[in-house]
Amino acid sequence: MFDEPDAADLALARWEVATLTGRLRCVEDERDAALRERDRNRELVLALRRSRSYRLGRALVDLARDPMRQAPSMAGRAARRLRRPPALEASRARPPATGVPGRVYVAVGLSRAGSHALIRALRQRVLVDADHLPVVITDQPALRGLQVPGVVLEYLPDPATWSRHDPGARWEALLARRVAQLCRDHRASRATVIDPRDPPTLARLLESVTDRSAGSLT
Repeated sequence: MFDEPDAADLALARWEVATLTGRLRCVEDERDAALRERDRNRELVLALRRSRSYRLGRALVDLARDPMRQAPSMAGRAARRLRRPPALEASRARPPATGVPGRVYVAVGLSRAGSHALIRALRQRVLVDADHLPVVITDQPALRGLQVPGVVLEYLPDPATWSRHDPGARWEALLARRVAQLCRDHRASRATVIDPRDPPTLARLLESVTDRSAGSLT
């Protein structure tokens, strides 16, 4: 027989589901934005190809390349070109990414000392290998408004405080929205929920760096 999960396990599971929901919303928003940009570029190309300036420019280019051959048939070629469906689509030029991507850490339910220890460990982790920007969601009031170099802190009221503020709203829905927004703002591709009973130490945070370094040597 399996042991029944306690309240802490159930709360952690709800936070993980909310975090995953927020990350999926961010992915869907990015997909929808890319589709809208593609459609917008396609409409711009079609409008350009239908414009009088474009037709005149193409005719002048053809004439400059081969005046003896192009001049007699310029009118007919221009007419056929207008009837021909466009064969080219504009490709979206993605701006070069600047900085490192973010990684969201949902650190809810930690004690004041545990929260400070986690922030300190994350700060030391990125000093060793700045492969991402830690974005920490915390419900610890002592960290509200705190500025930490190399770490982004986002305060979120704990579930009990939020239920008193807005009894009709689900705290997990608030968490999902905040995760989605932070993933968009900081280009985060990963979101991790910290178990308040066992927050990661610096040694555990550095395991990924060690594993990656070992893999590069094999």
